[in-house]
Amino acid sequence: MKKQKKANTASNRFRQVPRPRVYREEEISLSNAKVNIHIRLDADVLNYFKEKAKEEGGKYQTLINQQLRESILKQRKLEDRLELIEQRLGIH
Repeated sequence: MKKQKKANTASNRFRQVPRPRVYREEEISLSNAKVNIHIRLDADVLNYFKEKAKEEGGKYQTLINQQLRESILKQRKLEDRLELIEQRLGIH
């Protein structure tokens, strides 16, 4: 009887951990895969993002990521427009 009591208290001390979900390859997008990096930024740049994040209630790392993504998209759009102009002019 005492052994059963001991087994029950031991199982109560540990919580059930759910099994992790296994994602299929097509469910994973590289643009959503976060990578840990170490980056050196100017203090004023970092302070700008930290203050902005504090005002908006978010994380400064997310804001930096958003700014970088917007910059990339603008650059791609510019490159696409230049390529279209070059095609129309017969340069390429």
